[in-house]
This record gives sequence, structure tokens and C-alpha cells, in this order.
Amino acid sequence: MMDRRKLIGAMAAFSATLAARAQVPGRIYRIGYLGNTSPQYDTPAETRIMNGLVVRLRELGFSEGENTVIERRFADGRNERYVDFAAEMVKLNVDTVVAGNVAGVRAVLSASRTMPIVTTTGDPVQAGFAASLAHPGGQVTGMANLGTELIPKQLELLKAAVPTARQIAIARCPDCLLKAGVSAAEVDALTVEFEEGARSLGLKLRHLNVNAKDDFDAVAAGLRREPPDALLIGPTQINQVLRDEWVALAGEMRLPTLALYPGFGAMLSYGADFVAIYRRAAEFVARILNGARPGDLPIEQPTKLEFVVNLKVAKSIGVTVPPALLLRADDVIR
Repeated sequence: MMDRRKLIGAMAAFSATLAARAQVPGRIYRIGYLGNTSPQYDTPAETRIMNGLVVRLRELGFSEGENTVIERRFADGRNERYVDFAAEMVKLNVDTVVAGNVAGVRAVLSASRTMPIVTTTGDPVQAGFAASLAHPGGQVTGMANLGTELIPKQLELLKAAVPTARQIAIARCPDCLLKAGVSAAEVDALTVEFEEGARSLGLKLRHLNVNAKDDFDAVAAGLRREPPDALLIGPTQINQVLRDEWVALAGEMRLPTLALYPGFGAMLSYGADFVAIYRRAAEFVARILNGARPGDLPIEQPTKLEFVVNLKVAKSIGVTVPPALLLRADDVIR
């Protein structure tokens, strides 16, 4: 068996070979990036995620500002903007597009039948973008971030953090799914699945439909009138744009809250390591730029899921996190 140092050396040699192959003198590589939120919403954690892509591309020989241009576009919670962004990507003749959500992928597929797409969405197969994870067979490859698939586990962790909880509110965006091509029947099936999972934990799930930024005030007013015991922030573009509003509301209501990633600022987070996902996405981009066909590159799932407890937030809202739950955490922010 190859020891750790030899393995690391082999990986470094592979990366160097890949980078050397990539550097065609005089060529400028153009990469499209379709993101959720613009720099005005950035936090250090989200900057690290984007840097994971940019830094790994540079390590592989694709340096922004030298031989690579990254065309960034952000929808800021308005999924309809991806149609225009996709048309821009076609006009700019980008070599490949990195898309972090279903709406962005679908827009590019509608705009071009040939443009390679590296996705970091929840389940590209369920969304109809690929025949299977092992054999995508089309324009789409990349990483499946397991977004909604993690909700049952997230509910379990919230219940463990607040053992007395009886009702958990979940902020979701059913319109986002419908506009992205998910059928109403599939949305209903997800709703039933999550409710059954909650019941198995002795919980009642309360759905908060946040289909646009303008929905937040009414939803927040409803929560103030009838406070739940805890709040789960679903993995949607709208919620990401509303991050500051959700964090402020949770603080005001002293509401234990869980989100997908630590940088959101919730008391708990459980999800994939997005820095690692975007570093891996950069490797898919590099392989495509070197001539690989996306349909031949198996879609991967995260190898690491992070459970993080933010004790600073817990203390600020008067919640004592059970010691047993702290022992399960991959990281504790004190």
C-alpha cells in the first residue's frame, strides 16, 4: 500500500502534469460563473468558498488575470436572471460554466446544447441534468452538494440541540424548485418526506414559503405572532440573499437556528465542506479545459460533511447546547 507521503507526492505530480498540459501559450481561457449572491453580500466564509475555486484553478495552471478570465454573474435571489446570464455566456463563448444552482444549470442547458457545465447543485440526476452519477452522458458534471437530502439529519440535530422542541419551522422556496423544472408532484413528495421525518422525531414541521426577498417581512411577522421552537434555514438562493435578515430575526426572537454552512451565522450548521467542493469543481473545470467531455466525468458527492456548533450564538440567545451534541460536532466556535 502506498504510504501517505508517496500518495501526496503522486497527487502533486498529477496536478503538475495537468497544469503543464493546460498551459497553451497565448491562449486565454474563459470560464463562466453563475452564483447566488453578489459581492455586496459576501462574508469571509463565502469569500473562502469562491477562493477555493480560484486558487485551485491557479494551482492547476489557470491563473485569473494571466491566462484565464472568470465571467462572474450573480442573480441575488432572482432566478429569472439566469436566462440572461446564460445568453451572455453563449455570446462570450466561454469554455465552460460553473453553476451553483439548478436554475443556473437549466438556463445554460436551454441556451446551448454543447456548452460544458460544472455544477455544485444538490442532485443533478434528480434534476434531470445527468443520466447517472457514474455516467452523466451529457453537458453536465461536477459535484452534488446534497442540499435538501440533508434536511432529515438537520432536523435530528436541531431536536438534539433543543430536546424540548415540538415545532420546527423550515424556510423553503417551492417556487424556486418549480421554476427550475421540478414538478409540483415532486415538490409535494419532498414536503411529505420531510414531514414524516419530523414526526418520527416527535416534531411538527411548519413550512415557511419564502419565494422572493419581498416575502421575508410577512414570514417574519408570522413567526413573531406564533414563535416555533427552532428554525431550519433551507438551502435556497433566496435564503442566502436574506442571510443577514434571518440571523437578525433569530437573534431578536432568541430562536435556535440551523443553516447549511457555518458562514451563514446560525447557531448550528450541517452540510458539505463548500471550500472543498469548489476546489474539486476547479479540477473538473481543468479537465474540461484540457479536452475532457463532461459526460465522461462521473459526478461526485462530498466525502466530508461538517457539523459546526456556534457557542457564541447559542450564548447570545440563551441556549445551552447539550454536552453530548458538542461531542458530535466537527468544530465548535467559542
